[in-house]
Amino acid sequence: MIRYAFLALALLLPAVASAADAEAEAKVLAQDILTKGAALFDTRDASAMAATYVEEAELSLISKDKDTGRFKAENTHGRTSIERFYQDLFKDRKPGTTSRNVVEYARFVGTDVLIIHGKFTLDVTQGDALPFVQVRVKDGDKWLIMNLQIVLPS
Repeated sequence: MIRYAFLALALLLPAVASAADAEAEAKVLAQDILTKGAALFDTRDASAMAATYVEEAELSLISKDKDTGRFKAENTHGRTSIERFYQDLFKDRKPGTTSRNVVEYARFVGTDVLIIHGKFTLDVTQGDALPFVQVRVKDGDKWLIMNLQIVLPS
């Protein structure tokens, strides 16, 4: 009986180690992508930011309605609309600020989908971090955003 328990354990350990390796690999990849993304954000180039999305992407800003207390989402659909979103956002952004992304969780779904949860700090000198969730899909050698959800402060 003990032999069977050891055999089962020996068969399970590589799978557990493999899953842990895949999760660590996903987190390293995600942090690399998002560190470069924060640097790109700091250039205030709306077109370059939009190019990190797939053509049919969706960006959602989630906030709590002050009057009703209910959560609502402002959705932006498509790369062209997302570029306009960034143009509007960058109009009021002062030059020389530094943003930062921190990955809290990342996981591959198959070989061509990456789910990332983390926090985005718009300006590290102010320190307010916004939680986000991204779904990225592999397109050639790039990981493009399919869906981005950002939770705004209440």
